[in-house]
Amino acid sequence: MTLPANHHHDYSKRHARTRGFTIVEILTVVGIIAVLMGLILAGLQAAGRTTRRTEELSTLRQLHLAWTSYSASNNDYVMPGYLDETAQERWNVKYRYQVSGRIDPTICQTYPWRLLPYLDWGYEPILGYQPEDNDNIPSKGKTGVIEPEALKVADQPWFGYNAYYVGGWWETNSSGDTRCRFSNSTWAQKGSNGTPIQTKGKLVLRTIGRAAQGSSLILFGGSTFRGPGIYREDSTFLNGAPWITPHILADQMIWNPYTGMIGGVDTASTSLIGDILGGPASLLNAPLTLGAGGIDLEVFAAQAIPFRRHGSVSIVHLDGSTAGEGIGNLTDQRRWINAAHDGFGNPNAFTHSQD
Repeated sequence: MTLPANHHHDYSKRHARTRGFTIVEILTVVGIIAVLMGLILAGLQAAGRTTRRTEELSTLRQLHLAWTSYSASNNDYVMPGYLDETAQERWNVKYRYQVSGRIDPTICQTYPWRLLPYLDWGYEPILGYQPEDNDNIPSKGKTGVIEPEALKVADQPWFGYNAYYVGGWWETNSSGDTRCRFSNSTWAQKGSNGTPIQTKGKLVLRTIGRAAQGSSLILFGGSTFRGPGIYREDSTFLNGAPWITPHILADQMIWNPYTGMIGGVDTASTSLIGDILGGPASLLNAPLTLGAGGIDLEVFAAQAIPFRRHGSVSIVHLDGSTAGEGIGNLTDQRRWINAAHDGFGNPNAFTHSQD
């Protein structure tokens, strides 16, 4: 049998039409898909951060409203930042659970249990970032009994209060005197002719009416407890802290944007520096974390410091305005200390005596 002359030509065309992809073509397609998936994932992550940041700012507004209600109920005096047990006794303040029973003074030293009645006992603004224990927070109890969930309210709230400079940090010293820290501190005030004037007191804001710049003075913000060390971008899952501290507390440097140098030694390539040291035992549960971001925060003394839970520090100001702030923006001491607006010299370097 004789095949048509064009048989082989037709077979070659069919064969060409049915051949598979080459390795190069497959790798190219896979690469394109990977890039597209990366772009989609980055977009979803960014959208998620925006959503969570919006949720944080909304929560901060609730805290501000409750804080304002507290002041309205107390003749314009703002909520104290810290009251030790002796101060509570001397001020004759007793904090009670929603249903019945007095809350132990030990866990009423920080702000959350003071503010909860003005939040209608809603725990979401306090522990909404870790909601799993909210249903177990006691609504009644006895003095001397401290349940873990009640302690968590006091020690690990979502946001920290500017406790040293708004309301004040009230402690009893070895002589038995209860005083507000920094109430007698000295600082350099700028005189009318531009020269410094040594001034005493006026550092702690006690009433709303005395606020110099309510639109910029920090009231609450994202906070976590850190020991000395250098830290990369923060993890979403670190516990909150009940207060938040400026980068200079009195005359002590607490934290600062990382410069790449420690004691004159370049440490930018160091993989791990610092340990969690000192501080209340219930707060020492925030491990040193090295994330994907560059090293950008150096902590010099164990304290509750600003925390970027979703890429920026969520802040609410005295007037109720909110913002997501970068660490660098928070080194201006006027953001923390009412009197710093009248201070002499660079506001980022404003200091005062310990007492």
